Amino acid sequence: MLKNYTSKALQSLITVVFAALIIFLPSIHFMPKVIVWFSDGQRILELLLLIIILLNAALIDKKNSLIAEHKLSNNYLNFAFIALLGFTAISAGLAESPRHAVIEVSTFAALGCFALYIKHLYQQNKILFVKKITYALWVSITLYMVSFYIGYITACVYKIPLNWPQPFNGFSNIRSFNQYQLWSLGLICLPLLAFNLKKSISALAYLGLISWWVLLFYSASRGVIIAWLVGMLISAIIYRKLAWPFLRLQLISVFLGYGAYYFLFQVMPHLLNSSLVTGSILRETTSDRIELWNQAIILVKNSPWFGVGPMHFAWNSATNAHPHNTILQLAAEWGVPATLIILTIAVYGFYCWLKKFNFENLKSESKLDSNLTVILCFTIITNSAYSLVDGVIVMPVSQVLMFTTIGLLIGHYFYNDSVSLKSNSFINPIYAALILISLACSTYPEVLNGISGKEKGFSMGYSALGPRYWKEIK
Repeated sequence: MLKNYTSKALQSLITVVFAALIIFLPSIHFMPKVIVWFSDGQRILELLLLIIILLNAALIDKKNSLIAEHKLSNNYLNFAFIALLGFTAISAGLAESPRHAVIEVSTFAALGCFALYIKHLYQQNKILFVKKITYALWVSITLYMVSFYIGYITACVYKIPLNWPQPFNGFSNIRSFNQYQLWSLGLICLPLLAFNLKKSISALAYLGLISWWVLLFYSASRGVIIAWLVGMLISAIIYRKLAWPFLRLQLISVFLGYGAYYFLFQVMPHLLNSSLVTGSILRETTSDRIELWNQAIILVKNSPWFGVGPMHFAWNSATNAHPHNTILQLAAEWGVPATLIILTIAVYGFYCWLKKFNFENLKSESKLDSNLTVILCFTIITNSAYSLVDGVIVMPVSQVLMFTTIGLLIGHYFYNDSVSLKSNSFINPIYAALILISLACSTYPEVLNGISGKEKGFSMGYSALGPRYWKEIK
């Protein structure tokens, strides 16, 4: 009885923390009196969320766990996961700082548990959970846009030049904002496509979409635009006319969004004789990315089998803590074999998705299921493309949104699975307990140091610039 009450209390706490992370963290500084950097507050809340999920899983009887009842039917896939675990363990053991390597590995293992928890919630009540996720994202981006446009209006009224990238806030780098934006860009369209909204609510949602695109153009990310085009194109090829409602909504939003951006940041400053500093899609060069990719390639050549260790690009680069490319980052840090295994699992998962949710099979699905399928496919493709030019798998908000999307993908794929529905859990308790111990022990030194207010904060001591797990203080 006590275990049931404890589990319910933990599940309620998970909901509160998850909602707080999605809704408030991009806009509101968590524990500002203790934590200096916005990204460190986001990381603390991410760790809190993962620890509660693992605690909840560890309290559930093994006989009721999803993995205990629902073994992977593909023996090759089982072997791939075992091999990946072996290569990862060796890579972490050989790293310059094994504890920091364990932080990276245990965080991703915990995020995998989080994805399975999202799947579990999805299968309990699909429609309600999807609505909660999409509405939470709408509240989140609305709060962020209020902050952004207040900054813009203030600059116009008082004729104060914006020191670009102001009025963005909440992220250590403008590209971290772009990650947050790109993960939400598809799902916030779902209410307009599949929910029965009042006309006034629909009009506000259209206005919100257009306003959200203004931020994208002002943030001047060519990578986001290219990734978005890739996602649109592949979605159109796979789902053809079934994707058209979503694609049309995106096209309308992007064109009106660019028009609004041009008016607000080009026409209005001219009319007000204000010297607003604006960005441009062609603002950056690619030389910094190429240099980082070359550094990663050199590390791959020097340590092809096991890499330099998870998270250890930061210990082997004087410029950046990660190479802004997911594949090169994994290959340089985890080794080529581990990277190939991860890519194989991802490709196999995409193959299974297309086999079940192809154009013909999707014709008979409901409006909600059809649009959700297209949006989830678009979201994972778009962000996969963007991860080739940015640290999508590195930053805390992006990680949580990424594994939320993965959990939705798994839940949607296995929906109505009889074994999954009768299970009360989402992960093996012993496995959860091991991850919990490794995550807590490996992150404890930085957390204790940061919370105590010592000079170095959450600093990890590597030589590169910029954050990797915590905001590095130089």
